[in-house]
Amino acid sequence: MIRVFKLLFKINFKNILAKDFFLQFMKNFNPSKYICPNCKAKHPDWKKYCQYNRYLINYENESVVYNLISVTRYQCSSCGRTHAILPELIVPYRSYTFLFILQVIKDYFSKSLTVSTICEKYNISVSTLYTWKSLFLLQKKLWLGLLKDIYISSIQFLESLLFTHYPQEFFLMTAISFLQSYTKTSKYNPP
Repeated sequence: MIRVFKLLFKINFKNILAKDFFLQFMKNFNPSKYICPNCKAKHPDWKKYCQYNRYLINYENESVVYNLISVTRYQCSSCGRTHAILPELIVPYRSYTFLFILQVIKDYFSKSLTVSTICEKYNISVSTLYTWKSLFLLQKKLWLGLLKDIYISSIQFLESLLFTHYPQEFFLMTAISFLQSYTKTSKYNPP
């Protein structure tokens, strides 16, 4: 999979529509700028291989929105492996968007709503909320280290996360996307 970063922190989060963001991203995507995550070929002749449908769930205009998108896979001419193209809005192996999960976690840590109200608002189960919370805290600690993790609150970290390169830097450091729990992603190599 080819992960593309540096887009989210440039946009207005209040007005983001996940499907529009994804479609605009794919319209402007140029595979020739990327090396193959598998064989490290610098300028493979990327060929469109196939597309697959997946859901992209986001929280927009005070409601949960379910979008069906088509993710394109490209094949590397050097090694023959195929790679899905995913902007940072998409968390690999999850239907929920990166921003959706952050909104849920922010509501949880701000303590402005009860757990049951949060789950009802976002149409998720309590176990999903606690799974995301655990993953967030684990990856926050992994990113910041033990000392900084003690001094930086979860809310402070959440707010800084959206306006920095943390997601890309975390991916470079760990070879997984922030809030991704499944770990079979190829290591990112910047163009």
